[in-house]
Amino acid sequence: MKLLLKSLRDHLKYRIKPGPIQGPVHIIASPFKTGTTSVGKSLIALGVGQRDMQHNHALLRTTLPAARYYRKKLRGVSDFRAFEAAEKDKVLKRFAPLVVAARQFDVFHDAPMGHTHLHPFVRKIIAPEARFIWVNRDSEEWLESVRNWEISHPEVYPLHGRWETNPEACRANRMKLWNRSYRAFNALADTFPEHCLELQWSDLSSYSALAEFYGVPEPKDAFPHANASKSAPQSPDSGLPSED
Repeated sequence: MKLLLKSLRDHLKYRIKPGPIQGPVHIIASPFKTGTTSVGKSLIALGVGQRDMQHNHALLRTTLPAARYYRKKLRGVSDFRAFEAAEKDKVLKRFAPLVVAARQFDVFHDAPMGHTHLHPFVRKIIAPEARFIWVNRDSEEWLESVRNWEISHPEVYPLHGRWETNPEACRANRMKLWNRSYRAFNALADTFPEHCLELQWSDLSSYSALAEFYGVPEPKDAFPHANASKSAPQSPDSGLPSED
């Protein structure tokens, strides 16, 4: 009976048309292995965020079909306002489980709301006051970090062996992900420059750039550097097929 009631509550919860998330939230939108966890922790240390949403595999799976649909639909699209006018209600309906779950948090550094799983236009509809942060990293260093990460977590990446058998294809695939996601971030920044911050890898040595963007004082503590090698796998799709 308890399970039946819970199922009914969940069903009714997602049947109710959800409105967007109210208030400012913070999304680190660059690909994994770009210091996203560290940036998330720094936002909390700065006091601009309160609670970070960890990787959620169940929601990742639930949102995957809609995420892929909008990635294809938005390919080459640069007009956020036109997209919002045409798709706002549909986006909120299709991503209702994510909207409901994400309301508990205001910092998103991992999938499905962080990283590159969702197009920035979709996330801006879900959270109209969202701030987006992109971290640039040297491409060769990034690719090597991605390679080491995937090879060291074979239980998450079933295709990790391709880094040995066809490394050039893997590199090309990951750079395709990077370039497509960067173009999408810039398209959003064209409409909301005051809501988008582009950082360099070197900026993660201190709070300076983030503190200036948010207009808050820098903490005296050292910038938090998460030791990702000891963390649970937090990939964009956690072993799911490529985001083509």
